[in-house]
Amino acid sequence: MSSKDKIKTNSLQLKKAMKCESLDEGTFAFLNWMNCKSFDSEVFEQNPPLILKYVDFPNVGLARLFDRFLGQDVFVNMVDCVPSCRTCVTDDCSHVGFTICLLQLIEREGFESMHDILK
Repeated sequence: MSSKDKIKTNSLQLKKAMKCESLDEGTFAFLNWMNCKSFDSEVFEQNPPLILKYVDFPNVGLARLFDRFLGQDVFVNMVDCVPSCRTCVTDDCSHVGFTICLLQLIEREGFESMHDILK
């Protein structure tokens, strides 16, 4: 397989069934992200559709995700523990579903920094 074929195949795999639009799909994207083996770099072995880039500590008020389908960073604000997506301008998209799972993980495990989440 040539390098052009590999790039084309990877591109098609990324676009195929990676678009997330609902809270449930955000939950599945979070689980996919948690199952990735490489958190040390930008290269994820399983190509999760959403990747956590940043979360505001100690009072979580902002999360920045990278949406592989959109190819851009997405910001989710938390006001009174209610997440709202700035990109989709809604509170029921996959970005919000991912962030809800993230908030539950932070609360349950008592994480205090990005390093705690990524290790």
